[in-house]
Amino acid sequence: MTTTLKLNSIAFTYEHQPVLNDISLTVKTGQIACLLGPSGCGKSTLLRLIAGFEKPQAGEIYIADHLVANQQQATSPQNRQVGMLFQDLALFPHLTVAENITFGLHKLNKNKQQQRVDELLELCCLQAFSSRYPHQLSGGQCQRVALARAMAPRPKLILLDEPFSSVETGLQSQLVHEVKTMLQADNSTALWVTHSLDEAFAVADQMGVMLGGQLLQWSKPNKLYENPEHPDVIRFLNHANLISCQINENGQSESSLGQFELENHQQFKHGDQVKTGINKRSIYINESEAFNATVINSVYQGGQYLVVATLSNGDAVEFFNQDNIETGHRICLKARVNQPIKSFKTN
Repeated sequence: MTTTLKLNSIAFTYEHQPVLNDISLTVKTGQIACLLGPSGCGKSTLLRLIAGFEKPQAGEIYIADHLVANQQQATSPQNRQVGMLFQDLALFPHLTVAENITFGLHKLNKNKQQQRVDELLELCCLQAFSSRYPHQLSGGQCQRVALARAMAPRPKLILLDEPFSSVETGLQSQLVHEVKTMLQADNSTALWVTHSLDEAFAVADQMGVMLGGQLLQWSKPNKLYENPEHPDVIRFLNHANLISCQINENGQSESSLGQFELENHQQFKHGDQVKTGINKRSIYINESEAFNATVINSVYQGGQYLVVATLSNGDAVEFFNQDNIETGHRICLKARVNQPIKSFKTN
């Protein structure tokens, strides 16, 4: 599989404030990759660098094996073969659906323009709306028009910047799957920026978490979820608890929840204090052992309760339980972990 996008150690500073620091990643041809992170972490700035609207202060950007930007030089945006789907969609209000899609096809003759537009109208389920103007369309239809326009010139790479931030919540899930299907059907390569975990996990072949201008992890979605490589990734995903543990003489991470085999045990010595990420769904109530936790909250989440408890060492942990548990109730919690996991040195 060939590589469409490659970033090597990208750094960018704006008004003497570091925005991006040492960002490296690759996106294979035909893949959909996602960058996850909160507002202000540098995601959109990275897209602007890839598109050519900004130039990196350090590092290199390659598109389809061609160097398009480094500290010394930068290929202009119009010559990078990059399509972009903006947050505000930026459709031309005075052009019809068909005319919006045709906008980037001026290099083709009329017959080929029409052929490509017809192809995209069908792919994006817009045949019945080709003569309408943007103000006559729903939010979801506008979203499909903007995507069709970005896809029309068959760019090497499509960048999507929070594409569903302006769409009502109930429609977002449907559109995510529609857009993924359209991109795959056209064999497009895409880098998709979002702050939504559900959105990213629904579409990504590769994904990463960005915080504070740094890419903390770049991997397949299941590895990111099951084997996070940084404590801040665990905090951002919010699917696991960071538990205070101690490394025992066997190189295991030991706590009141149990002993856990570590895949990175060689990084520690006996007695080290560490934090270990324990998935919320791995924690259960053991009624045959002494109490080690006190319930402080229990919230119904449709079919189950999210319970918050404080361990005897002061750690707050969250886990799921079928029944409600009253605040103040004392319980014994254990964790069942079936594979080696990672621990992180306590700072």
